[in-house]
Amino acid sequence: MAVSVDVAVIGAGPYGLSIAAHLRGQGVDHRIFGEPMQMWRDHMPAGMHLKSDGKASDLSAPAPGSSLEKFCRSNDIEYDDSRIPVKLETFVAYGVAFQERFVPRVERKRLVRLDRAGEAFDLEFDDATRLTANRVILAVGVLPFRNVPALFETIPHELASHSSDFGPLDQLDGRQVTIVGAGSGALDLAALLHRRGANVTIVTRGNRLSFHGVPPSQARSLLWKLRAPDSKIGAGWLHKICDDLPHLVHAFPDGIRHRMFEKMLGPAGGYFIKDKVVGKVLVKYASNVSSAEIRGSRVAMQVQGADGTASTLESDHVILATGYKLDMQRLGFLSPGIAGKLRTAHKAPVLSASFESSVPGLYFAGFASAPSFGPVMRFVAGAHHPAKRLARHLATRQAPRLSPSFADAIG
Repeated sequence: MAVSVDVAVIGAGPYGLSIAAHLRGQGVDHRIFGEPMQMWRDHMPAGMHLKSDGKASDLSAPAPGSSLEKFCRSNDIEYDDSRIPVKLETFVAYGVAFQERFVPRVERKRLVRLDRAGEAFDLEFDDATRLTANRVILAVGVLPFRNVPALFETIPHELASHSSDFGPLDQLDGRQVTIVGAGSGALDLAALLHRRGANVTIVTRGNRLSFHGVPPSQARSLLWKLRAPDSKIGAGWLHKICDDLPHLVHAFPDGIRHRMFEKMLGPAGGYFIKDKVVGKVLVKYASNVSSAEIRGSRVAMQVQGADGTASTLESDHVILATGYKLDMQRLGFLSPGIAGKLRTAHKAPVLSASFESSVPGLYFAGFASAPSFGPVMRFVAGAHHPAKRLARHLATRQAPRLSPSFADAIG
């Protein structure tokens, strides 16, 4: 017989953990499923740094002492709000410590099917267990939405892979590697691979590489702060509004929100990576890959320049740092019944001010909510908004417990 719970949280990254911490603080009957910090732990190479500042990298909990700064101070790790880049291993350790303290009961299993069960939901996991939940929160991050260009779909994984597939980089030491894309992930990988002795080429559609500005060495003047107030996602009034008031962004017309999602905070590397890339790796600017095929044990790509000239670029391996594209059809665990009733705009779920979709009781947080609530939801900095809002919302609408009780279910 299926175990029942009021709220099931799917995903144990920064958003899922923050939401579960606040649900626990509100006494909401819930269970959370996933591998804690999986993307950060398993899908990013050692040696990377977060693009976001320390002050913008906090998970959210209802109790004090949950900040990254507090974790670093307690563990003798150097920290500054903006002048010391956050190491990947520091952030992973912080996330695990946060989970152990604020979300101690994470169930390490993967959702494989989500269907309706009357007015509730039926969930099936990869270990064949099932449960019924009144409400479900999907905080699945970006991995389900990896964007792999059609040109590369037939190229074997050992020759072409998405940037999120790394992980250790040992197999690329000393190889000829082409990176398609010029965002933070592309530039970080280029720097790390160059340092390991790989021969790296970046192919980008842009005319230049973009990097965030170096943090000011002294406090900004009051006039400067009034003209361009600081926020966790950048300086300026629009960034400030997106950071502080995502529910105001939610009230914007759909077309404006979609343009913000598509255009704001475009591809850029951290300021600290610039000197490790510029002048160190070859960059083909204003270029598009028009074809890709296997030649022997290598990948041969036709690269089209802005002037129409084409050249062939051969590589031992191609890394597709081509980002992520929202498309609810990529959530293969959604049953046809749910997928058919899920209202979307630009392939993203249309959400209420409480993060609820058109399927009653089904909520989205994190990347999937960014078209509804603005670009802050693409970053760790946005996690506290849905965590607080959903906990309050679900606490006021908490349903009577189903049988068996939550306490019985977890022993």
